Amino acid sequence: MTLRTWLLLAAGLAAGFVAACADPIVPLGPGNQKTVTNQPGLFRFQAKDLNNVIDDTSFTWVTADSQARILHHSLITHGEMDLHVLDANGVEVYSHEVSVVYETDTLTNKGAPGSWTVRFEIKAATGKSDVTLETP
Repeated sequence: MTLRTWLLLAAGLAAGFVAACADPIVPLGPGNQKTVTNQPGLFRFQAKDLNNVIDDTSFTWVTADSQARILHHSLITHGEMDLHVLDANGVEVYSHEVSVVYETDTLTNKGAPGSWTVRFEIKAATGKSDVTLETP
């Protein structure tokens, strides 16, 4: 085989692999069984049946405390999901990829009480997410 033949063969295989992984990209929607509980002192976000979901979604959560406890039982098998929590002054008090480990129980850094922003960056995620923020 000539070098040109090898290069054409390699390019063909690469194109085939890319096409095989090219699942349709979908936004977070009703098919993901999204459930949000958002009340003072307690926030919970659940989404199931994620399949190559790409989305960026934010919520305003009210807390009278300067710190929040974060629990998550997420299992993202492909892609990733990042959680960002900003305090009432817009200062990031927590940032973590929730798809790295199945269970996490941790505290945010201390911040200004009031209306916090809870933001999920979902990047081609497949799996499920269950994240709870509560006052400690």
